[in-house]
Amino acid sequence: MMKHNRPPNESLGFWLARHAQLTPRRVSIVYWTSAMECERWTFAELDVAARRLAGWLRANGVQRGDRVVFHDFNDVRFCITMFAAAYVGAIFVPLNFRLAVPELVQTLQDCQARVVVHGRAFEPALPALRQELPDVLTLLSDRESPGAFDAILEDAAGEEHGPADLSWDETAFLLYTSGSTGKPKGVRLSHGNLFWNTINTILIQGGMPDDRMLISAPLFHAAPVSSFLDAFLRGALIHLERSFQSERVLSRITAEKINMVAGVPAMYAMMAADPQFASADLASLRGIIVGGSPVAEALIETYRQRGVTVIQRYGLTEAAPLVTGLAPGSPRAKAATAGLPGMFLEMRIARPDAEGIGEIQARGANVMQGYWMREEDTRAAFEDDWLRTGDLGRIDAEGYLSVVGRCKDMIISGGENIYAAEVEARLAEAPGVLEAAVIGVPHVKWGETVWAMVAPKSGAQITGKQVLDHLQGRLARYKHPTRVIILDELPKNGAGKVDKLALRHRFQSEAGPAG
Repeated sequence: MMKHNRPPNESLGFWLARHAQLTPRRVSIVYWTSAMECERWTFAELDVAARRLAGWLRANGVQRGDRVVFHDFNDVRFCITMFAAAYVGAIFVPLNFRLAVPELVQTLQDCQARVVVHGRAFEPALPALRQELPDVLTLLSDRESPGAFDAILEDAAGEEHGPADLSWDETAFLLYTSGSTGKPKGVRLSHGNLFWNTINTILIQGGMPDDRMLISAPLFHAAPVSSFLDAFLRGALIHLERSFQSERVLSRITAEKINMVAGVPAMYAMMAADPQFASADLASLRGIIVGGSPVAEALIETYRQRGVTVIQRYGLTEAAPLVTGLAPGSPRAKAATAGLPGMFLEMRIARPDAEGIGEIQARGANVMQGYWMREEDTRAAFEDDWLRTGDLGRIDAEGYLSVVGRCKDMIISGGENIYAAEVEARLAEAPGVLEAAVIGVPHVKWGETVWAMVAPKSGAQITGKQVLDHLQGRLARYKHPTRVIILDELPKNGAGKVDKLALRHRFQSEAGPAG
């Protein structure tokens, strides 16, 4: 009986090892350490660095399935640690560098970290970490004060370890959710999940090995990791920024002829509001990839006027993360949608209402294995074998998805369903408005009523009345906010999304039981 041929190694580590074998001198990553200085890393150099770090991990007792944590800003050392973990069969755990010390230690306890690669920002957590996890190994990765990490990479006589022989079913990543609905959960993503998510992304987005991708969004989130892996598998050149700064991103696009950028709506809104935006040379851009939350049509139009295509994606960490994407060249009428499902993924709308709106559910080879050490939460995340996204949406006649909002963001006022995302989109179109969010607050007569929180653009002066006047004729009266609150800025969670939980905590108590 003939056996099916399989890859010699199915792990993430094989991607790097194979690139290093085929195109060793090709530059893979340009890591910008400052506005003007960078490190250029070839595939061969990344492979050697990953082998040396993997050798150190093995020499220090790290075994298959152990958790290797990275806690720092974006850095090429993130990439080296990720591949080194794959080389030994360990699970890579990138953590949010904004976590407070108690949150950080709690997460390290939850994943039972074996090694923590960290920058200077982590040092305040070390005493608590030593007390709670005395056996954990720590490795300083700070470039300004080279420590053990760089010494390992420079030790040509040290032990090296190539890619372990792993299968697609073995866990590659633990990605912790932002915890906007409670304690963060570790999402278990396998090597197969990451591979099929990358294939789905490439088939939707397209791209060539000579692309130049700019990533400045933090790599502890699924979306920028997905953009990184998409570009890496294709052999595209990745420009990696330590953090997002609008003026630096605009300058980098111009100077380096970047043709793809990955980010969230808030980043692109800040770029559009930057004084450099009008004069920046954006001609090289084939598109900007955006995910994390729906994009206001006004922002899409702002970039269209500069000749830039907005490539919307929809997904969640539990889907590694792609569910749908809008391909370049899609009909202009579909620009505000989240696009079509990935090739190797199924999507449905569960229990649609009369308007066709229901919960978005997905299944496919990119869907997570489950939550780390949380069987009950894992069971609750699935309906049969369909992943419950917790998001509301509708699918049009051509199969394009429109995301309406979160299930918990649906406001029921006087028996009418009001979808937060719809109201927010109209508010964001009002003159002088940078971003907007709405929540439902208790109301003695209607059950709930809509309150809006609005942040103005830099230098703009807006009033609640002006915002409400803008909604006249654009939105049904019952959907209008009964109160508009002007804030300097809206609170954000670790994913860069508006923190609705913080807004509810702050303002629902003001409303009281009677609204």
